[in-house]
Amino acid sequence: MMTNVILAEVMLWLMYAALAVALVVTGLSVAKTLRNRSKDEDVVNGVPQARIAWTVAAAFVACLAVTFLLGSTDPLKTNGVTFADSFWLKTTDMFIYTTLILTVGCLAGVIVSRFRN
Repeated sequence: MMTNVILAEVMLWLMYAALAVALVVTGLSVAKTLRNRSKDEDVVNGVPQARIAWTVAAAFVACLAVTFLLGSTDPLKTNGVTFADSFWLKTTDMFIYTTLILTVGCLAGVIVSRFRN
């Protein structure tokens, strides 16, 4: 029984490390993109790509915020242990709902583009 607890701690720390690495890489990528971006690329073939990119990014952040606010805080019982931390319950719901919304959006985009031609 004790080895399960040790392995759980190791897995938690590995997840924290993976999250930290992902956040650092994302931050560096955004910084590099913004630094190397030129104003000539704002409109390509009459399509305002910069405006579209910023709108998509803002919509994604708004989706995360809305799904976090709508997340449930009802305690969850798993393997006989009750989880009642409202922040993590809402965060879990946020990721689940956002993933579902983005998946449905991608499917709708594929269907629309398939029958557009």
